[in-house]
Amino acid sequence: MERKQTIIFFLTAAALLIIGQSIALSIWEVDQNKNTLVQKASLSQDENNNVIPVQLSSSNNSTNAFQVLPDPSPPTLSDPNIRVEKVLAGLESPTSMAFLDGDDMIITQKDNGMVRLVLNGVLQPQPILQVPVLNNSERGLLGVAIANTTSDSATKTVFLYYTEPVGGEARNRIYRYEWDGMNNLAGGRLILDLPGEPGPNHNGGKVQIGPDGMLYTVKGDLNRDGMLQNFRDGPPPDDTSVILRVDQNGNGVGNVLSAMGVDLSKYYAYGIRNSFGFDFDPLTGILWDTENGPTDYDEINIVLPGFNSGWQRVMGPIAIAQEDRGITTEDLVLFQGSHYADPVFSWLRSEGVTDLEIFNSTSLGEKYAYNMFVGDINNGNLYFFTINSNRSGLDLGGIPGLEDLVATNAEELNAVILGRGFSGGITDIETGPDGYLYILTLSGDLYRLVPGTTPPPAPSTL
Repeated sequence: MERKQTIIFFLTAAALLIIGQSIALSIWEVDQNKNTLVQKASLSQDENNNVIPVQLSSSNNSTNAFQVLPDPSPPTLSDPNIRVEKVLAGLESPTSMAFLDGDDMIITQKDNGMVRLVLNGVLQPQPILQVPVLNNSERGLLGVAIANTTSDSATKTVFLYYTEPVGGEARNRIYRYEWDGMNNLAGGRLILDLPGEPGPNHNGGKVQIGPDGMLYTVKGDLNRDGMLQNFRDGPPPDDTSVILRVDQNGNGVGNVLSAMGVDLSKYYAYGIRNSFGFDFDPLTGILWDTENGPTDYDEINIVLPGFNSGWQRVMGPIAIAQEDRGITTEDLVLFQGSHYADPVFSWLRSEGVTDLEIFNSTSLGEKYAYNMFVGDINNGNLYFFTINSNRSGLDLGGIPGLEDLVATNAEELNAVILGRGFSGGITDIETGPDGYLYILTLSGDLYRLVPGTTPPPAPSTL
């Protein structure tokens, strides 16, 4: 944990943009006997309402009003067929972004609790809202999600996740607001009141509207040692180390986990140390997340209903925990309806991975369409992964050394790095309505990836 304590991590959040025409899909489920992902025969009905038809993004919803800004030290990309452009600057420790429509978006700022508005690609000088936040360590204004993004109405529902001081106590809370289409957020109704102590790190904070219309959010362990952290004799479930799935009023929707005497109706997954990113596969509706290890084994996971990620007993593949400490799935707290599964990818050395985006567009070419981008906070790296043909894991393309799905050295790490030098580290990644990839950095800049080569630098003049 020593390395991570030198850097403050921030969970970034943004709404999943669901735009365009519906497509026919197949869906997947857990084989409880093998703990593997298997394809179901049809999409006619899903018992858990987990996977529903989703829609692909379109590049017709934007006026492309963002202006490319000068950048003397831009990030670099290893692919000469795409380029990176800076389109916003001057934000203060931004954590999350969500598009309202076109070139209008909301961006959250961690430390001062300000909600910033971008209109027609231009950052407005005054915040549209400022909320009271505790901002030490990983606390602050952490996440934003927007519902109703596919409707013709200008009215949108906006959800904010932030750490609020309440009578001398830290609470992580989600409030629901209404966007009136006239640059105002109204309401501010509390819908989820979650613990914030002891912390002050591992608050989670990402929020997103799923393809089922439900609100998803993630909470880290807050340094607690309970049943949700796989201590059998620890305190009962307490809304930590979880992914919650609720309706847009904060009510449980009957998720798959159950235990005698405990209400787990809001719990979609547990055993999570901390996470700064998750996204839904636009082709299947299945949830993927990133997870941070202490000094080793950051992870990418497929999160099916009832997923137990294994913390604190396991980080990385369970075979390593078994070899080192004799840990097996029998040592985990397994509620009824739960299952453990290994990560689909791990970093041996923790890089502080943050947001994960499955690119919902074809605008950058076939190579990137519906495949995965991941950012990190420690280095400002942008990672790229191809998802395999049945959407059940990653296709690492025969990269030497990655057969075990763990990047153990610099050579293996370099094989999955697409971009470097995103100053301050990456806090959010989103597919824009224009079909391009948008990347938010802690230093206060917003970049996007577009097709085309990087232009040469302008000639110097005396």
